[in-house]
Amino acid sequence: MLFGVFAGAGLAAGAISLAFDQSLNFHVFRVAAFDLVHRRDLYQKHAEDYFKYSPTFAFLFLPFACLPPWLGAPLWSLANFMAAFFGIERVMDDPGEKRVALLVAFAGILLATDGDQSNLLVAGALLLSLHAFERRQMRTGAALVTGAAFVKLFPAVGAVFALLARRRREAFRALAVTGVVWLALPILVMRPRTLAREYASWGHLLSWDHANHGWCVMSVLQDALHLPVSSFAVQIAGMGLEVLPVVLGVVLGTDARWRRTFACSLLVFMVLFNHRAEYASFVLSAIGAAVWYAGTRPRSKLVGALVALAIVAPGPFLTRADPRVTGMFAVLGAHREWHALRLLPLMVLWGLMHRDLLARFVDVRVSLRAPVREP
Repeated sequence: MLFGVFAGAGLAAGAISLAFDQSLNFHVFRVAAFDLVHRRDLYQKHAEDYFKYSPTFAFLFLPFACLPPWLGAPLWSLANFMAAFFGIERVMDDPGEKRVALLVAFAGILLATDGDQSNLLVAGALLLSLHAFERRQMRTGAALVTGAAFVKLFPAVGAVFALLARRRREAFRALAVTGVVWLALPILVMRPRTLAREYASWGHLLSWDHANHGWCVMSVLQDALHLPVSSFAVQIAGMGLEVLPVVLGVVLGTDARWRRTFACSLLVFMVLFNHRAEYASFVLSAIGAAVWYAGTRPRSKLVGALVALAIVAPGPFLTRADPRVTGMFAVLGAHREWHALRLLPLMVLWGLMHRDLLARFVDVRVSLRAPVREP
């Protein structure tokens, strides 16, 4: 039943987004795919907005671009929803926990999705990569992580899953090989020299774009609190906090539930410290929050309320109307206003996830110090 709900919502979201111009990403992706085939610079503004993804993503989007938009847009949205569904479904073993995770995540997705974004695809790929690494399918796990990084750069942090894998060296070799394969894939339609120019142009665009920041911790510190800190310094500090449990896990060991909690923390981290985060990015944190909450024991009402608040806060509230969209679907074209309070519940939730991650190592240290009693 939940599979059908996700599939139906995916098709509907893509169709609505296309019909009411909720988001123009599908058009941008489609133009970039054709630019790639015709060997035009992907990173010149040929559509409503700049294309900010890799040449590999433009190549992979070709099957959707070749379809008429009325069909390609719903199918692209369906692919994203299905990736999220199977990612959540695979990492949850208990049927009851699985249902809770899917239901809570679905509520968050409905409030935040734009219909033609790639965030759900990224979230699903990272969860599926964790599932593959857990089953020692190193090549599959590595291909999913590196593939997600060629859709959007920030999922590259999922490479830390390799540090937690049972066969660590094999996992890192697989990451290197699959990364090269994804990097070179567009050579099927262009010369290597042309592809090198595309990557150089992409790097130039990203260096220019990094000065902006959206709905993230940097906005809270710089815009709301007016602190003189650079975005890069905040991101490095956040990365340090995120990596700390991994270092302890490599030294002291982890289990499957801990690694799943870390994956949830990583999804939230990718929103909090993403300098280009917007309301549609919060589908990542909604999925992370849902999977973490479903696996907590016991599930307290206070934590449940916090999860609900973290999911609802980025929703369709505090909006500014778009004059192009009127009638009952006006909310779809509205621009959601940034406010620092939108991020606070999620920041607290990220702290609770880290509490759970670090609590394991406190227990391990206590057990190591305890005296051994003779039978």
